[in-house]
Amino acid sequence: MAPSVLAMLVAGTTAAIAQEKDESVAAPVPESSIGDIVVTAQRRAESAQKVPLSITVLGAGQIEREGYRSFQDYAVRVPNLSFSQGGSSIGGLGQAISLRGIYGTNTTGVYLDETPLPGSVDPQVVDLERIEVLRGPQGTLYGARSMGGTVRLITRQPDVNEFSGSAHGIISSTRHGGANGTIDGSLNIPIVAETLAIRAFAFGDYQSGVFTRIPSADAPTQYSPRDNLGASRRYGGAIAARLQLLDNAISITPRVIIQRSRTNAQPYADLVAGNFVQKRLFDLDDKGTDDWNLFSLTSRYGADFGEFVSVTSQFNRDASDSENASEAISGLLGFTTPSLFRGSSRARTFVQEFRFTSAFDGPLQVTFGAFYQKSNILTQIPSNIIDGVGDFYNYRSRNRTTEKAVYGEANLSLTDKLQLIAGLRYFRNIVSLSVSQGGVAVGSGAGTFNEVQRESGFNPKFGVKYALTPSVNLFANAAKGFRIGGANAYSENLCAADRQALGISADAARSYRSDSVWSYEAGIKSSFFNNRLVVNATGFHVNWSNIQQSVALACGFSIDQNGGRARSDGFELEVQASPAKGLTLGTGVGYTDARITDPGALAIVTAGARIQQVPRWNLTASADYRFAIGAVPLAFHGDVSHVGSSLSRSNLLTGRIRPAYDLANLRLGTDFERFNLTFFIENVFDKIANLADVPPLALEDPNRPRIAAGRPRTMGIDMRAKF
Repeated sequence: MAPSVLAMLVAGTTAAIAQEKDESVAAPVPESSIGDIVVTAQRRAESAQKVPLSITVLGAGQIEREGYRSFQDYAVRVPNLSFSQGGSSIGGLGQAISLRGIYGTNTTGVYLDETPLPGSVDPQVVDLERIEVLRGPQGTLYGARSMGGTVRLITRQPDVNEFSGSAHGIISSTRHGGANGTIDGSLNIPIVAETLAIRAFAFGDYQSGVFTRIPSADAPTQYSPRDNLGASRRYGGAIAARLQLLDNAISITPRVIIQRSRTNAQPYADLVAGNFVQKRLFDLDDKGTDDWNLFSLTSRYGADFGEFVSVTSQFNRDASDSENASEAISGLLGFTTPSLFRGSSRARTFVQEFRFTSAFDGPLQVTFGAFYQKSNILTQIPSNIIDGVGDFYNYRSRNRTTEKAVYGEANLSLTDKLQLIAGLRYFRNIVSLSVSQGGVAVGSGAGTFNEVQRESGFNPKFGVKYALTPSVNLFANAAKGFRIGGANAYSENLCAADRQALGISADAARSYRSDSVWSYEAGIKSSFFNNRLVVNATGFHVNWSNIQQSVALACGFSIDQNGGRARSDGFELEVQASPAKGLTLGTGVGYTDARITDPGALAIVTAGARIQQVPRWNLTASADYRFAIGAVPLAFHGDVSHVGSSLSRSNLLTGRIRPAYDLANLRLGTDFERFNLTFFIENVFDKIANLADVPPLALEDPNRPRIAAGRPRTMGIDMRAKF
């Protein structure tokens, strides 16, 4: 990872620190206070402490102070946010996200600025203004895929007045692995003062592999061991422009963001998370890629009575994966043979949204909008040719989805303290699915299958907010959220008997509807002692209906069906305190009890069963202390996180337990205004987390589940310079 560049950055940072020491310009230790953050969770700029919903905000200072680089770095710091490795091997760098126990594909929305992204996308954490995690259904303002909540990544915008930039580098070493390196930088250039600016950033990241592959006892050839497997490389960047006209009444911001990811082998442990040795029959090249581009254009017009916004975006993603399935296929065929499955996915998504947010003089404020999204996803597994067998399996599917919606939300202040909220979204969706498959593995199930699903409906929201004092706000919400339905494509001739045995009609098997939740929450947001103590708490109850469930048919196909109900109960508590000068303490507690209440006619799982991938408890605590030794200001940060045990049904219907795990991180470094040098230890006690048993491209070897494992202890130096 460009060691010469990192070395120059170290030298430059050290020289800058020495200069600041010589000139005695060290920043003073700040007074104890917890700063408020302005968010746009409700599509208008508001104090996070005033927004009447449960929200965790991670500001730019915290992102830099705690060293976040990817989703998994900050996910454990958010109460009632859980995650697992993604539901498909293709694009294996992704993840599946759950909020408040609502788990499954497309249950949590992910936004990069104003653009929705697939939940499996993990943008590198670079040049962000903040991260907002909105818990509870966001079906009115954010639509489908937000029935558990929404994660928003807000980037820094071009500044038309001030030139600025940054350089950042990390050198580290990982136990069981080797050297890692990260480098990134940003630059903001005003072209025409108060009118035009350009902002850009670029990054490169290398994480060493921690796995070693060796021949299994029954391998036909004793090949040489291979180290550093599971190593990953990421690189990319962005460039944006901002044009401001008519005293900033009009702003136009085009932006291009790209990210490229490479893994040199499947980064999964056998049987248990701490096993870093992969025993294989054959040494096959099972690498993967995940590349995406986001093109967006955001235009705003601000009038005295409100703001008009137009957001246009195009998201392109190409992912590929390969999987050594020799053990499973050899067991199936009865003789030893190499088998490498390859899969690819090509996604193209266009989004257009228009929105008006009022700034009326008076007690009523409104937000109105219209939304359109069209996506086209092509997934392929090319022919897997096996000697003596021929084409074992091939697969191709194309999923086209069109989503249209109009929405509105109104806030009415009845008094200076009491505010009522009501919202409604109307949606209309069309899903078209075409699948073809062949090969000896499916026999008479080969062929092409097509289906179309259409659906429309409403999502309401009701809320109330009461300002008990200027610094204590109470709120309550009742809201509906939904997840888009879809179509099934399967062999009716081959699977008719299996379908009938389960009591599923031919018409019902062709598609499945959206499932939905009704959520009820009540909370308090409060600050005391001149903002030196902040306490926020929310309790919730969620009813989940018509749950989308995957039904495995004995013929080898699987179909999605609606059935059953679930409920989720729990709370979030977040506390921040500054008890002394330079000292800030924080803690977060999330509790979720999410269970099936009615298994439905299919009875795939039993009543009382836990929702998979959802821990009951997740806890986090942190301490930040800023102090000085002589003229050198220093900063200490420490945090611990606990994630409770959960159940995974990714490969086994009866489920596998994901054990609880604890993580601890320490950081100590200089705290100059423009130059920082920090020493860090991540995963201090070297606890290897089980992040899921990952579904394979082919079929799972029942004697060897593949575990997505957390990263071992990593130690290094983090350097940052701003100008």
